[in-house]
Amino acid sequence: MMAKTVCFSLLAASLLAAAKPAFAGPLDEFRKDFARAVYAGSPELVHDRNPQPLLRAVIVLNVKMADDGHFVADVLRTNDEQPEMLARALETVQRAQVESVPEPVRQELSRNGFVEAWLFDSDGTFQVKTLAKPQRSGT
Repeated sequence: MMAKTVCFSLLAASLLAAAKPAFAGPLDEFRKDFARAVYAGSPELVHDRNPQPLLRAVIVLNVKMADDGHFVADVLRTNDEQPEMLARALETVQRAQVESVPEPVRQELSRNGFVEAWLFDSDGTFQVKTLAKPQRSGT
């Protein structure tokens, strides 16, 4: 039994040593630019407070760049009881405009995109997870 534990520990250590460290890359920086573009394109829908403890809806989208340079989104998670919040999130993606997108980022956006979440409060305003303030506690 001890030999299995030692073997497993050595295997786990070697896998961890071989793993690449996580560094913020160009796509991570672009996510912030995109979130700012969402806020700039829909300022009337964004709030600047800590999100409430029990959110009205959480919409998760995979955002990609179309050939014409506009953003499109595939729905990964929605709240079926709040279809208007899904429509609002998709609308804000269409309104977002980022001035300059480096070519490697553009290629990644076209191929895979990135995942972003819209956190809606009960009044229908939101924050994008990348720039969201910490959620308030329920107490």
